[in-house]
Amino acid sequence: MLKIVSIFMSLVCLSSYCAAQVNVEVGNGKILEQSVFPLPSYDQIPVQFQTAYGREAVDRIKNSTDLELSKIKYLSDGLKIVGFIYKPKDTANKKLPAIIWNRGGVGEETKISVENFQDIYEMYKYAAAGFVVLASQYRGTDGGEGRDEVGGGDTDDVLNLLPLARSLGYIDMDRIFMWGFSRGAMMTLQALQRGAPIKAAVVVGAPTDWTLSLQENPRLLSLVKNDWPDFETRREEHIFSRSAVRWADKLNVPLLIFQGGSDPAVSPRQALELAQKMDEAGNLYELIVYAKDDHFVTLNSEERLQKTIDWFKNVRTIPISQSFRKTAVEKGIAAAIEQYNNLKKTQPGRYDFSESQLNALGYEFLFEGRPKDAIEIFKVNLNAYPQSFNVYDSLGEAYLAIGNREEAIKNYKRSVELNPQNANGIQALKKLGQP
Repeated sequence: MLKIVSIFMSLVCLSSYCAAQVNVEVGNGKILEQSVFPLPSYDQIPVQFQTAYGREAVDRIKNSTDLELSKIKYLSDGLKIVGFIYKPKDTANKKLPAIIWNRGGVGEETKISVENFQDIYEMYKYAAAGFVVLASQYRGTDGGEGRDEVGGGDTDDVLNLLPLARSLGYIDMDRIFMWGFSRGAMMTLQALQRGAPIKAAVVVGAPTDWTLSLQENPRLLSLVKNDWPDFETRREEHIFSRSAVRWADKLNVPLLIFQGGSDPAVSPRQALELAQKMDEAGNLYELIVYAKDDHFVTLNSEERLQKTIDWFKNVRTIPISQSFRKTAVEKGIAAAIEQYNNLKKTQPGRYDFSESQLNALGYEFLFEGRPKDAIEIFKVNLNAYPQSFNVYDSLGEAYLAIGNREEAIKNYKRSVELNPQNANGIQALKKLGQP
């Protein structure tokens, strides 16, 4: 297995999100119909899934007493769209995290169904992990109105699951995540680019560069000619809107990218290209490439599922020290402090503002021969953590480095007052001739 992991910070604020706001007149997200979906028995699913999952796992899904799968119809841009909700049976007085789950494939044969039991299995695994799962069949599929444009208007069907989620009443709207496979991965990236308020996202086998896709797989040309409206006159527009490598700077939520090393549908080049663009934009991501695995990362599916659950349950944050250092080096310490205060006010959950972040950065500057900048960094940290003996101790050391004995003594004394067991502070005061 080849595993490539990289995590980076972002200085780009979330764009405003308007596309899936609840519209009272249009009724986006309004549920029109809902009924229990009959889960299949082991003997009712295709043989390949019997082999893949086994009777015990299939029976566990069918006979679950805690979870239920419902099939729904909801409104999206005035169209009646088919979808699913997989959730705990008991939602009374609860606020649960949710995953908007975007399937792959184009056409009736790829819809969520007993015939494609892997979709039901995967949604079940997330529901069993404590998430409400919301999924769309997309317009024009499974009796849904409209025409599938494969990353066009159908992306609204994904976005309109957000007002639907709000209407349910039992979903925590501050803990909405998104997952997508293949064309669903592309739509996940489109939703992020449009500013959907997603906490974190995961994509599997994502086509991220349609210029490259059409070069590598000429058979796709007939598909897109049929599905992308006015293809001949709007070709470049369609390619741009579906190619995340063109706008990776807008993908500023924690993104986990899975890629099969032997994917016959989407080459690993596309995942690597997206990772490179994420690097250049300074966005937070993790890329995992599984050698000799396929489009769906089938050989490592259980590990993929567990890593996805972990990604959603333990949302990564951007180390504020990285943003602070970059701005301080490029624009000066005052600009970095201003940025720090702004980010802390506007994006408190997106960055790691822990005491250790700026304290470590202050020492980096101190050891680089920039004690005055280190002092300013420690002051910012002290403002955030006024009862931290450690920050006072660090500030004392920085003042000592510039020869300000009076301020050094003052801060060391405060450090020892807060923590009488602070051996470093006690020793420093002795060296400074203080009792």
